[in-house]
Amino acid sequence: MKHMIRIISLSALVLSALFAAIFFARPSSQLNISFPQSGTGTPSFQSSDESVGLAAPVLVASAGSDRITISWAPVVGAVTYEIWARQGEAAWERLDDGSLTHNVTSLTHAGLTSGDTYSYTGRAVPVAGTKSAWSGNVEATVSYVPTLEANATAGRIELGWTSVASADNYQLIVWTDGLTDWERIGDPITGTITSYTHSGLTELSTYHYRVRAVIDGTEGDWSDSVSEIPVRPAAPDLSATAATGQIELSWTAVSDAESYRLISWTDGQTAWQRIGDPLSADTTSYTHTGLIAGRTYYYRVAAVIHDIEGAWTESVSDIPAAPPAPTLTAATAVGQVKLSWTAVPGVGSHILIVWTDAQNAWVRIGDPLSADTTSYTHTGLSAGQTYYYRVSAVVNDTEGTWSNSPSAVPGASFMPGLVATASAQGIDLSWSKVTGADSYQLIVWTPGQSEWERIGGTLSSGTTSYSHTGLTAGNTYYFRVRAVIDGTEGPWSEEADAVP
Repeated sequence: MKHMIRIISLSALVLSALFAAIFFARPSSQLNISFPQSGTGTPSFQSSDESVGLAAPVLVASAGSDRITISWAPVVGAVTYEIWARQGEAAWERLDDGSLTHNVTSLTHAGLTSGDTYSYTGRAVPVAGTKSAWSGNVEATVSYVPTLEANATAGRIELGWTSVASADNYQLIVWTDGLTDWERIGDPITGTITSYTHSGLTELSTYHYRVRAVIDGTEGDWSDSVSEIPVRPAAPDLSATAATGQIELSWTAVSDAESYRLISWTDGQTAWQRIGDPLSADTTSYTHTGLIAGRTYYYRVAAVIHDIEGAWTESVSDIPAAPPAPTLTAATAVGQVKLSWTAVPGVGSHILIVWTDAQNAWVRIGDPLSADTTSYTHTGLSAGQTYYYRVSAVVNDTEGTWSNSPSAVPGASFMPGLVATASAQGIDLSWSKVTGADSYQLIVWTPGQSEWERIGGTLSSGTTSYSHTGLTAGNTYYFRVRAVIDGTEGPWSEEADAVP
C-alpha cells in the first residue's frame, strides 16, 4: 500500500510539472506579463485582474513563400494591438512597433526562410487600464510555394512572384483558350529572377499563370493560378483645325506609346487611308496639306504600344479654306497684253489662264509662275482679237479662288488695244496709246439698246482710261474704242465686255 501511495504521489507531481510547463509555454492569459525592451525574456507578474475588460483578438496566420501574414478582427475598445512571435522554442519577440492602431487588423512578418514554422499570439490594448488576455497561439510554416502576381499592360502581362529561399530556378506555365494544356514559358528562369514579361499577346484574351520553385532538383508545388487580360492602348484626344488648303491635326500623348497611326477619309475614297507615316512616339501633331478647298476631311488616330494597335479616336473633321483670289488687271499694247495681280499671303505659286472665242477653252499660260511673280506679258497676239484672263494663287498645294476676268483686245499701230474690267462701281476701261492720236472715241452697247452709244465725249490724246458707272448689275456691257489722227477716225477695236 505504501508503494502505491508513493506511485500516486509521484504521478501527481509529474502531472503538476507537465501542467505548469504547458501553462507557461506562452504569455499568460490570466496574468499581466511584461517583457524586456528587446522583446524577449521571462514573464513577470503585474496584476491578477488583466483578463477583465477587452476581449482577446482572434489571430489567423497565412503563410507565403518568404512571409507570414497575421490578421484579426477588430476588438471593440482597442486602441492598439500587440503581436508577438517565436520560432520553435525560442523566446517570444514582439513584432509590432506600437503603430498597430485600432483600424489596423493585419501585420506581415517578412524576410522568413521557406520551411520554418512560427507561432504567434497577441492582445488588445485600451486607451487606459488593463490589456486583454493573450490570444490563442496560431502557427504557420513559411511555404515553398511562391506567391504569383500578374499585371496587364498593352499587349503584354507583367508577372512577378515572391522569392523562395535556396531556389535553384523557377518554372512558369501559361494557359489560354486555344491551348490544349499548360505551356512552359520564360525558360530558363534562375533562382535570382522573380519576374517575367509575357509579350505579344492578344488583347481581350484571358491568360492564366502558375509558378513553382525547384530546390536541389526537386520541383515544389505550383502556386495558385492568377489571370489577367492584356489591355488595349487608350485612344488619344484628337483635334483638327482648318487653314488655307490644309488641316492641322494634334492629339494628346498616350503613356508608353511607341508610335501613332493616323488615318483620313473624304468623299471619293473607298476606305480610310494612312497618312503621315511614320509617326514616332514623340509626335503628337501633323499637318495634312494639298487638300481640296471646301471639301470635308475626316480623321482618326490610335496609339501603338508593344505592337498592339490601340483604340481609335472618334473621328474629327474640318473643311480646308480656299486661298483668296488675287485682283487681276490688264493693259494692252501692240500685239500683247500686260497682266498684273495682287499678292496673296502664303502663296506657293500662281496659275494664269486665258480664253478666246477661237479656242473656246481656258488654257494655262506663263508656267511656271513662282510665289513672287505677280505679272506676266502675253505676247504674239492678234490685233482685234478679244482675250479673257484669270489668275489664282496656290497655297499649300491647294488652288485658290479664281480672280476677276478682265477682257483685253490687243491693238495695232493704228488701233488701240482695249481692256474692260468689272468693279463694284461699274466697269473700268483702259486702252493702249496710239502714236499721233489727237483724241479717242469710246462706244458701249448692252442688250436692249438698238445701237452703239458714244460715252465719255471727246477723250483727249493723253486719256487712256474711263470708268463707266450707273450700270445695271448682271447685264453684259460691250465696249469699243478708236483713235482720231489728223481728223481721220481710225478703225474700231474689237469688243471688250464685262459684267458689273
